Amino acid sequence: MVNIIITAPRGHMDGLIVKAACERDDIRIAGGLGPAGRDYIGKDIGLAAGLGREIGALVYDDLTKIIDQCDLVVDFSRVELSMEVLEICKKYKKGFLCGTTGFTPQQEEELLAAGKEIPMMKAANTSFVVNVMRKLLGIAANALGDKAKIEILDLHSQDKLDAPSGTALELAEEMAERSGKPMDSIAFHSVRAGDTPSSHKVFFGCMGEMMEISHHAYNWECYARGACDAAVYMAGHGVGLYTMEDVIGL
Repeated sequence: MVNIIITAPRGHMDGLIVKAACERDDIRIAGGLGPAGRDYIGKDIGLAAGLGREIGALVYDDLTKIIDQCDLVVDFSRVELSMEVLEICKKYKKGFLCGTTGFTPQQEEELLAAGKEIPMMKAANTSFVVNVMRKLLGIAANALGDKAKIEILDLHSQDKLDAPSGTALELAEEMAERSGKPMDSIAFHSVRAGDTPSSHKVFFGCMGEMMEISHHAYNWECYARGACDAAVYMAGHGVGLYTMEDVIGL
């Protein structure tokens, strides 16, 4: 049994993680964390997340008040809150699963370096299928090399703040590493419209032919399920930097 704290339970993604965690018998929600002044502080996280029922865990505005009750913190919030949570997790030696995107390069380095002190995962996308796609893209980029011009299209809802998406950047990093090409050789195209959860298309343009590898998420539940699987995996391992590939076994 892994005990977790979930940040920003009123957020769409975090609310789905609350729901997914409640459906499992290997996860216990110890509490939630929200910004000071929100109307759900002090209330049950089940109600805050829109489950329509209490689950026996409250939402706090101070992580230090409940950090000792968890094994790790699951965070899909905003950059500022995520960096605050990171420091507290390091101080109290608790695991940190961060799905937030939009960090600066320096912040990314801080997150990855935390793997030397605590169980740490920085995952822009917790979908099992997307991470299999990432592996396939690496194989394709390595095989095609200079024969293909690579371009990525990422489509998300109009509420998503960062562009390109964190997933698009991670896919590009994998292909750049496997092909030996610089990141700036890969072109990005981002669309933010409607309520589409997520769509990524990668094009390998060659002379006289083109290959497309794509992934479409029709709802956010796949990410919530993946986050729960990642939390359980991390709880069974010690200090280290983990990826969704570790969880899947790729």
